[in-house]
Amino acid sequence: MRASSTVDKATAVNLIVGMTLWMSLSVLVVQLFTVEAGFSFAQLYRLLAISGLSATGWHFLFFWLGERAMQARFIHLSTFALLIPAGAMIGLLNHPPLSYTALQWLAVACGFGGAQFIAFAQTDRIDHSALGWTLAVNVGIAGVGIVVAQAALPLLSSFSWGGAQAWVTMHGSGDIVGVIAPGTSLYLANHGWLVVGVLILAAIAWRYTSMPQATQQQTKMRKPTSRYRAILRNKHTWVMTLLYLMAFGSFIGFAITFPLSLQTFSTSYAPSALTYAWIGPLLGVLARPLGGWLADAFGGAKVTLWCAGVLTVSCVIAGVITYQASHSELPEQWFLGYLLTFLVIFMATGAGSSAIFRSASVVIPFELLALALRWLTAVATAGAAYIPALWYVNSSLATPAYALFGFAVFYLLCMGLVASMYLRTRSEFYNP
Repeated sequence: MRASSTVDKATAVNLIVGMTLWMSLSVLVVQLFTVEAGFSFAQLYRLLAISGLSATGWHFLFFWLGERAMQARFIHLSTFALLIPAGAMIGLLNHPPLSYTALQWLAVACGFGGAQFIAFAQTDRIDHSALGWTLAVNVGIAGVGIVVAQAALPLLSSFSWGGAQAWVTMHGSGDIVGVIAPGTSLYLANHGWLVVGVLILAAIAWRYTSMPQATQQQTKMRKPTSRYRAILRNKHTWVMTLLYLMAFGSFIGFAITFPLSLQTFSTSYAPSALTYAWIGPLLGVLARPLGGWLADAFGGAKVTLWCAGVLTVSCVIAGVITYQASHSELPEQWFLGYLLTFLVIFMATGAGSSAIFRSASVVIPFELLALALRWLTAVATAGAAYIPALWYVNSSLATPAYALFGFAVFYLLCMGLVASMYLRTRSEFYNP
C-alpha cells in the first residue's frame, strides 16, 4: 500500500481535528433528541444545514486565499482557532436548558472545522501515474475525523469528565458498544473536550514534523486572478464541479445527516442510531482508495458512471423503503434494509469522489489542478447544507421519501452527463 506523498503528519492531524469538531454536531443532534432538550426533528435538521452552509462559506474564503491557506502559520492559527467553538460547546452544554439561538451560533462555529480539509494537496509532488490513488488517500484522511466523531463521541459521552453536567436520556440511545437505556446519564460537554484532546495531539505532531510550505515553483506561478479566471472559464471545471457535487457532496451531506435520519426513520420506532451511524462514513472513507485504484486502472469516467448508477438505484430503493416504513404498523422490519442500502450509497459516493478527482487531473491543466481541486471541494461541501435542508423540509411535511427520489433523479442526470461528455468515442477527453 502506497502512502500519500503530499500530506505530512501535522497537516493530517489538522484535517482530523477540523472534521471531528464539525461532525460532532451530527452526534449531538441525536443526543439532544434522546435527552429531550426541547427541539423538534425539523429544528435539529436545520442546525445541520446551518453548519453545512457555514462550512461552505469558510471553504470559499480559504479557496480565494489560495496558497496562503497552505502555509504553516495559517494552518497553525486556523487549527487552534477551533478551540473557540470547542470551548463554546463545553460551556453551552454544561448549562441547560439550551437556547436554540445559541445552538444555531454553535452550528456556525462548528462549520469552521469543516473548512480545514481544503488545504490537502500540493500537486507538484504527486506521482501523476497514480494520481487517483494519491488524492484519494489525501482526502480520505479528513474522513477519519468523521469516523472519530461518530464512533468515539457517543461512547465518551457516557463518562463524567471535569465536572461536566449530566443529561438524562428519555429515549433509547446507543454507542459502538450497544444500546443505552433510558434513564442513563450523558455528558454532552465531552464533545468539546474531545476536540481539545485532539488539538493536544496536533501540537505534539507539529513539534516533531515539518509543515508544508509553498514551493519555489508555486511562488513563481502565483497569479491568483489569472489562475482563477482560467479555471472558471474552463467548461470541464464546471462539469467536474457538478459531478463532484454528486459524489463528495452526497458523501459529506449524508455523513452529517445519517445519524439523525436513522433516528427519525419512523415516528413509532426509535432505533439505536449511534450504534450504526459511523459505519456508513467509514465505508465511504475506505472506498476512496479503492475508487482511486479502479479509476487508475479502468478510467475515471467509467468508474464515475458505475457509481452514479449505483447511487440512482440505491436512492430509489431507500426511498421505497422509507415510504413503506412510514405507512407500516411494523416499521422496524424495514430498518435493516434502509441501513444496508445507505451503506452501499456511502461506498458509491466514496469511490466516485476519487474517480472524479482522477478525471479532473486529465481534463484540467496540471498547473491549475491544485486550485481546481480546492474549487471542487468548496462547491461540493454545499452537500452538507442542502441535504439536511431537504430533510428539514421533508421532515416538516412528513414526506421523507421524496428527498431520496429527488436525489435519484439528480444522479440519473449525472450519468447522462458523464456518458455524453466523456464516454463517446469522439469526446474531447475519452474516459479520463
